Amino acid sequence: ASASAAEAGGAGAEPAAADGSSHTTGAVASWRDSLFPPTSRERRLVALSLALGLAQQVTGTEAILYYTPRILNQCLPPDAGESSGVCHASASPPPDLAKEAAGDGAGCTSAEAVFLVSLGVGACKLGGELVAAALVDTLGRRSTIIWSNLALSAFTALIGLRFLFHWPVSASAAALCLAMLSFSLGPGPLTFVVISEMLPLHLRAKVVSLSVFCNRVGSGTIALTFLSLKCAIGPAAAFGLYAAVGLVVTAFYYTSVVESTGLSLEEATAPEPALLSARSRLSDAPPPEPAPGSPSAAEEARRLADQAAMRALYEAESGSRPPRPGGEFSGP
Repeated sequence: ASASAAEAGGAGAEPAAADGSSHTTGAVASWRDSLFPPTSRERRLVALSLALGLAQQVTGTEAILYYTPRILNQCLPPDAGESSGVCHASASPPPDLAKEAAGDGAGCTSAEAVFLVSLGVGACKLGGELVAAALVDTLGRRSTIIWSNLALSAFTALIGLRFLFHWPVSASAAALCLAMLSFSLGPGPLTFVVISEMLPLHLRAKVVSLSVFCNRVGSGTIALTFLSLKCAIGPAAAFGLYAAVGLVVTAFYYTSVVESTGLSLEEATAPEPALLSARSRLSDAPPPEPAPGSPSAAEEARRLADQAAMRALYEAESGSRPPRPGGEFSGP
């Protein structure tokens, strides 16, 4: 169809894309071309977009968001089964945790404390996204998403260490809130910003929707498997696993995400050599060459200084006013 339109349009047909793809400006790729693009560069961008959508959710943040009460409460009510999220192996809490009894039974955290911690986790999620929106154009997408995901991995590991060393619930609550804050500073709001900015226009709509699908598959997988994973290997090992996956995702961001801050969408979706930050391109650019026949900056400054000196000399010797500004001086 594109070839027929080009033959019929003649001079009015639009040129092919600069990167060698056959899509014209304004064309929208089919689902087949979105999944299997014709060029190797576009295939790499599609694979990267799907991986970024999935990577956002495999670091365990959904477990933190959905199961904060089960992470804080490691006691077992008499009539509870594994579906409650508390394993039978943890029915007898460690002595240090038993000292935290706050009203619902030995080793249990009170409902009021759980509510306040859950509220804090949600507030950190919202606050982090507001901070990210304000600072991302200053700090840059790439550096923000890398460092925030590294912090997320560290705080996720701290959540696991709490169960090994029997730290108080307050330590676990702080780690939960800081982990969610780190997620909301980078991977949470920036994943789909990065994806949408790196995709060409004809692929953007369908590939972003596919990336959202992968993202939701990852979210559902974490949400559905956390309780079973916690009962199978223990909460410390479960969060240790999430922290290790987070480090792998951080390395993936480091090697795959390209900085697009300061670039227009046309520049950000151009082939690789153009994927430089605007600041780097401006700092590395050579000074503009003077137009042919025009004096250099040094010659112009010297000419103006000589002209000012001649005016001052003429005024001192004759007592008359110097020639009008801008006019060339012609002395005796």
